[in-house]
Amino acid sequence: MSMINAHRHDDSKLEFSLLMWLAFAVFLVAIAATRLVPRAVRPRVGGHDDGKSILAAARAATHNSIPFAFM
Repeated sequence: MSMINAHRHDDSKLEFSLLMWLAFAVFLVAIAATRLVPRAVRPRVGGHDDGKSILAAARAATHNSIPFAFM
């Protein structure tokens, strides 16, 4: 692998990591805010995160949504 290709690969990994952490932070805040709402009126948007911790739910939401950023 040439030096230029290695640099591009490193940049791509950095961009992907930054995108993952940014999305994780957004989902963490959103899920934490919805957990403050009583369960009866809590919005249910496709995921069944009952029983998951806030961190696990944010991680799952991040991994489910990141592929859409690359479409």
